[in-house]
Amino acid sequence: MNKILKYISIYLFFFIVGDILFSNFIYKKKVQNNCYKYTEYFHHLKKNCHAKEKWLKNALSYDVYTDNNGYRYSGKKKHANSKKVATFSGGSFAYGMGLDYKKIFTGLIEDKNKEYKIINLGVPGYSTSVFNYQLKKLINNGIIPKKIFVVLDVLDVSNEASLWGKKNEYDHPVKLKKNIIDVEDNNSLKNIKRNNFKVSRLIARSVNNFFRSIRLYFKTLGKEPEESIKTPWGSFLYTKIEETEQWLWEPFGFNQGIFKVTENMKEISKMAQSINADFYIIIYPWPDALEYGQNNFNWEKFANNLCKEVSCTELINLFPDFKIIKENSSNWISKIYIKDDMHLNEFGHKVIADKILKVGFN
Repeated sequence: MNKILKYISIYLFFFIVGDILFSNFIYKKKVQNNCYKYTEYFHHLKKNCHAKEKWLKNALSYDVYTDNNGYRYSGKKKHANSKKVATFSGGSFAYGMGLDYKKIFTGLIEDKNKEYKIINLGVPGYSTSVFNYQLKKLINNGIIPKKIFVVLDVLDVSNEASLWGKKNEYDHPVKLKKNIIDVEDNNSLKNIKRNNFKVSRLIARSVNNFFRSIRLYFKTLGKEPEESIKTPWGSFLYTKIEETEQWLWEPFGFNQGIFKVTENMKEISKMAQSINADFYIIIYPWPDALEYGQNNFNWEKFANNLCKEVSCTELINLFPDFKIIKENSSNWISKIYIKDDMHLNEFGHKVIADKILKVGFN
């Protein structure tokens, strides 16, 4: 027994020493949980970042890579011959929350269409005020897209009503509530662990992912009936505004949220016209919209009217496509969406990618 403990101690000693040497002299990149950078009133993605991000507690972690501009991409070198640029603006859906880049719609489009350089401007929490700002900044920096795609999400209304505003001292939209800025303390125990035990952390993540994948597999074998989750943010489609949770619309109000969405899309359309770019609006349904309908506020009708008002090239409406899947599949929720969430899974993203390729790149 003593001999076994002795060997274990020797092994652990050399493993720890090796981990420290590897972490400091070979693998110098940070092992990060996400690529978000927070300032007091804004957030964006760090440049040249690689992180193992996890969206839901029981979900698998996934790789996030950002390029030298801070845009999410596959981590691989982009096609050098792609002279034309197509941009995709959006929040967490365009960002691809919950999935590796190669599985989300921008990654699938990039893989199939070599003619265009795809720029994914999606960042969780962004809405039309930030889309507007991002596109202005991009054009001012000399990057002129030939095609502009904006994913218009039901969450954008709440974000415009309660999250994004303006301050004269900033050129970008500002959050109405200050971010808590994470300032790293180089002398903290947490930072020592972060910088010296990268092998241990990478192994732990792989092991956790392995066991999570097993648990998720066995869950799929169960025959529990699927239920569509009701979300506060999408509730205004099928619930009277006065009966929804009012924090969603404070301080500006629901009508002002709709107004801001409309005005920002008008500005984006004007920019597209000024550079002779095609401008597409993309909409897709959350699971509760498919389950409970749009009797109070019809998102498809709103987007269709908005497209006409701003003279967009075309509205890419995924509602009919997902309704067909719902009508023909008893397990439509798990077929399209990540479990217990409103974000799309790999199949859902493929449906989106196929339609965008057909309508926007034909």
